Amino acid sequence: MISFVVILGFLVWFFIISNLNQSSSKQEITQLEHMGDECVGISEKAVIGMTPVVEFQKLELLSRKANVLKNCMADRGFRENPAWRKYVEPLAKINASKQNISFDEAIETMRKADMLLFKKQPQRPLYWLASKR
Repeated sequence: MISFVVILGFLVWFFIISNLNQSSSKQEITQLEHMGDECVGISEKAVIGMTPVVEFQKLELLSRKANVLKNCMADRGFRENPAWRKYVEPLAKINASKQNISFDEAIETMRKADMLLFKKQPQRPLYWLASKR
């Protein structure tokens, strides 16, 4: 009976220590990541009934999702990071000339991609910045 209690106590201790190690090794979800996930879900729901048939409808769907995401993030206290804009402008000029598109289209393409990044990227500023309130 005593050995059963000792074994049971050891198993309880082992699971407690194991859970503590797992919870401390998990990364904390930042407010940006949390709000970003919420807003991506809202933007997906905003276009759920749309079925694009022709190419311009696909572009309209992507633009609507980006607009809903931008408004949702603004409502939650985030805005475009000026450091992001400064970082991507030279890249957009290069992309515009390589792809034979306008500078504004190159910026918008990069914006739509970077709006969906909510975790810090090495050597690249995030698109989103918390607004000062």
